[in-house]
Amino acid sequence: MPSSVFEGLKIRAQNYDGRIVPFHVGDTHLDPPKQSRLGALGFNLESAPDLYKYSPPHGHQEFVGAILQKLETKNRMRGMRAANVQITMGATHALSCAVRTAMDPGEHILLLAPYWPLMRGIAHSCGLRSIEVPFSHVLMRDPGADVEALLESYLTPMTTAIYFANPNNPDGKVFTRAELAGIARVAQRHGLWVISDEVYENFVFDGKFTSIASLPGMEEQTLTVFSFSKSYGLAGIRVGYLAGPARALQGTRKMVSHTVYNVPRAMQAAALAALVTGDSWVDCAKDTYRKHRDIAHTLVQAPCVSPGGATYLFLDLSEYCRDDETNCVRILERLVDAGMLLTPGGAFGSQYQKWARMCFTSVDATSLRDAVGRLNRVLESCAAEG
Repeated sequence: MPSSVFEGLKIRAQNYDGRIVPFHVGDTHLDPPKQSRLGALGFNLESAPDLYKYSPPHGHQEFVGAILQKLETKNRMRGMRAANVQITMGATHALSCAVRTAMDPGEHILLLAPYWPLMRGIAHSCGLRSIEVPFSHVLMRDPGADVEALLESYLTPMTTAIYFANPNNPDGKVFTRAELAGIARVAQRHGLWVISDEVYENFVFDGKFTSIASLPGMEEQTLTVFSFSKSYGLAGIRVGYLAGPARALQGTRKMVSHTVYNVPRAMQAAALAALVTGDSWVDCAKDTYRKHRDIAHTLVQAPCVSPGGATYLFLDLSEYCRDDETNCVRILERLVDAGMLLTPGGAFGSQYQKWARMCFTSVDATSLRDAVGRLNRVLESCAAEG
C-alpha cells in the first residue's frame, strides 16, 4: 500500500498513456542561465583542477564574497561579513541547519500556514513541536488583519521560533513591510528567532519584496534562507545559503562540517556564474512567470487568490467535493487520469485538506493552457456528480 496520498497519486499516474503535466513540483520549464550550465564552464582537470578539491566548509571565498555583496545591495542586510554566511546543499539543508542552530528538542515552532510541507518534517526530525498558525491566507483575504494578534494567540511558554516563507509557498503571498514589522515586534517582544525562507525573492509580481532581517533590530534574531533552485532554475545543483548572526552561524558551521563537510566546488562555481551573470535571465523568467500566472489565474475555474509572487496557484476545491468527503483525493485522482499531478493541500496545513497546489511554471504557455482546460473539465465533471 502507498505510504501517503501523494505516493498513491504518483503510482496511479504510471497508468496514464500521455505526458503527465508536473503541476505538483515547484520547478521551471526554462533552462538555467547559460553561464551557469556545467558544460559551459569547461569543468575538466586541465582547465579547472581546483574544482576537484575540497572547498572550505563554510563556502568558497569568491562565492561567499559575491553573496555578501548581494545581501548588502538587494536584501539591505547591513554589516554582513563572511562569518554571517554559510553555503549549504540547497535550501532544505539550510533550513534544517537553521532549525538545529536556533532550537532545542522539545521546543515549539510556529509554522505560518499554509506553509512549505518539508518544514514540518524538518521540525519533527529535530524533536520539535510544530504549531500551525492560520496566517497568509487570512491576510490575503483581509489585508487589515492584526498580524500581532494572529501570532500572539498561538504562542506557548516553549515557543522559540517563527517560520514563514516570503513570497509564500503555496499561496504566493508577498508580505508587506508593515506585516513583516508586525512579525518582528512579536519576535522581539518574546525573544523569538525568525526563520525566513526567501527562496522566491526574485519572483515578486505585485508589491515590493523586503527581507525581514533588514528591519531595525532583526539582524540578530533572523536566520534567512536562500536558494539557487528557484532564483536561477538550478534545482539539480543543490546550492543554497543561510545568512544570520555570526554567533548563531558558529553552530551551523559545525553541523555542515559533520554532515556534508562542504558543498562541491563545481556546484558553487555554477551558482556563482548565475549570481554574477544571471540578471537578464531573472528578468526574462520573471516576465514569463507573470504571464503564466495571469494565464492560469484567468482560466482556472477553481477559486484562488492571484499570487503576488512565487510560482503557484493555491486552489480551493471544496465546492467540487462531495458532502461526505473530508479531502479532495477523489478529484486529484481524476486529474491524474486526465494527465496531471497537483500537490494535495493537506501537505500545507491541516486546514487545507480540500485544497491543491498547482505550479504554473512547470510547463510552457501552450501546455499550460491545454492542461488548465483539462483541469476545468474534470472539475465540471466532479461538480455535476454532486
